[in-house]
Amino acid sequence: MIKFHLYFDKDEETKWLNEMSVQGWALKSFYAGFYNFEKTEPGKYTYQIDFGEKFGKVSDDYRDLMSEMEVEILQNWGYWIILRKEASKGAFELYTDVESKIEHYTKILKMFKAVTVLELICFFIECMAAFVGDVSAAVVAAAVILLLIIVLVNVIAKTKNIIYKLEEQRTGIAPENPREMSPLLISGLLLNACALMMKESVSELLWTCVAILGIVFMLTGIWQTAKKQKK
Repeated sequence: MIKFHLYFDKDEETKWLNEMSVQGWALKSFYAGFYNFEKTEPGKYTYQIDFGEKFGKVSDDYRDLMSEMEVEILQNWGYWIILRKEASKGAFELYTDVESKIEHYTKILKMFKAVTVLELICFFIECMAAFVGDVSAAVVAAAVILLLIIVLVNVIAKTKNIIYKLEEQRTGIAPENPREMSPLLISGLLLNACALMMKESVSELLWTCVAILGIVFMLTGIWQTAKKQKK
């Protein structure tokens, strides 16, 4: 059985894989969002997803460590490593102390920030392409990238919140609540930047729609950001 999912949250992905295992479906392979499952004994495997040190590679030391833990490295995709262990061989948890969890999520946070910066660069490149070239194709590409940026900003905010709670658990003192901008505010700013660059290249109707949508996103984002900072 093949299922398609796009997960940006490794904890949600781990939860889903373990739910599939309980239902009697074991992950066989993964490629670009496509999960290939095979029928097996319900609950036979427990899954975890780790964040590797190198893109697309797993070190020999890491393989040896997993082997000692009786853990199978099922799939390596980018920085993500899908692991599984037979439930009969005991509990399976990669990070058991607060310090290692903070380090783990900090690495993930840095990766998502770097990807977001790259996507922002791509977004403005597409906006410039709409300004000087094929408007329709560039607008579609910019819209897809913008959607991805919104997802990434949400993931960054969620990961920061996890680290925030772990820091509180480690010290027993709640650190200063991080001031996060709403993803809608960021999206609104990007849409307005896109509208300004495309003003002379697109129809007035399209430009007006993008500009209005940008303003609505900005106002909603400002309200959401203010609401969060009051908490």
